[in-house]
Amino acid sequence: MRTKDRAEEGRPRPGVLRVALQDYLSDGNLKPTVRPEVAASWHRSLTSDLSPDRLDVPYDPEPPDGDRLLQMARPVLTQLAEDLSSISMSVVLADPSGRILDRSVADARLRGQLDSVMLAPGFRYGEDDVGTNALGISLLKNEPVIITGDEHFVDALTAMACAAAPIVDPVTETVLGAVDLTGPTGASEPLMLALARQAARSIAERVLDHKATVRDGALLHSFLRERRKARGPLVAVNEHELITNAAAASVVSRGNRQHLWQWAGQVFACGRSEPSDLQIGSAHFLANCQPVYSGSQFVGALIRFSRTDTSLVGNTARKRVSDRATFGWTSLRESELGIAQLVAEGMTNRQIASRLYMSVHTVDFHLRQIYRKLGISSRVELTRRLIDSEHPI
Repeated sequence: MRTKDRAEEGRPRPGVLRVALQDYLSDGNLKPTVRPEVAASWHRSLTSDLSPDRLDVPYDPEPPDGDRLLQMARPVLTQLAEDLSSISMSVVLADPSGRILDRSVADARLRGQLDSVMLAPGFRYGEDDVGTNALGISLLKNEPVIITGDEHFVDALTAMACAAAPIVDPVTETVLGAVDLTGPTGASEPLMLALARQAARSIAERVLDHKATVRDGALLHSFLRERRKARGPLVAVNEHELITNAAAASVVSRGNRQHLWQWAGQVFACGRSEPSDLQIGSAHFLANCQPVYSGSQFVGALIRFSRTDTSLVGNTARKRVSDRATFGWTSLRESELGIAQLVAEGMTNRQIASRLYMSVHTVDFHLRQIYRKLGISSRVELTRRLIDSEHPI
């Protein structure tokens, strides 16, 4: 009955995928029954010189840097494991390389199955290590993934269903690791993927909260303190972080972090205290740079900048506040332009709030002001206006 139900849902019958894999290995042709993401992973597994009949899982006795992630993740993982204690399901945490940092599994039979395939702390489950698996693909592609049964490249993993989601640093947008749920084939696949995604988001939120108590927290606190007094674009930067206020979001992106950090280093090396020239893309600014310390330790820089008199927005010089129009693009404040840009990039209000370290209510307020000044009522209209406008941000 289960086979019939799966076939009715359009999924291949058990065994069909293994035949498709064997055909692919022999003649290089993939059947349409193979999901595109699985087919791509099979190809990568083959080019990594892996074989379906061999499972050789690398072991790293000491992780390079997993303690901090495990510390942040443990409360989330513990709660999730308790919630799943009545079913046959494991909760796994891995670092960016796929090395297992932690595993929780209450079911003794499943624990034995996981041990037999070395899905245990210290072993590395990257895609190039063990072939197609949710954990490895999730880390490689930076997206939630589910892999079930015969979709695995290695035969030894075909009795498993696994769902994984990457843990992404909310500030740096780097992948810190991944959460993986693994159980026997036939487990509740939609539930597994949803739980993995929620756990990854919860851990990312804890990472963000933790930043206030570690080295980069001093930079964040300085930024938040100075933001209350800032009248224009304000940026906090160091070798790891780039934090902007709303006004700076329209002209500074994550990709500018290294350039800004190098510029700040040059300013400090020259001992300049007066405003200095700063170029970002084709835009020119005058900027002041202030060092930030945590005790006696230098932890970053605050940069305040404004466009020079010759810098244009579209074909029109930026007006002074006293001359600003009531409606239209020239009526928008720099902070509103920044939020408009983030909306156009597809970010939700909650994501914008996290990016700019402000409340969702504040983002809502700014967005209502933008709508009113532009005479629009939706994010789609705002994005279209930004694309079509003669005065882009």
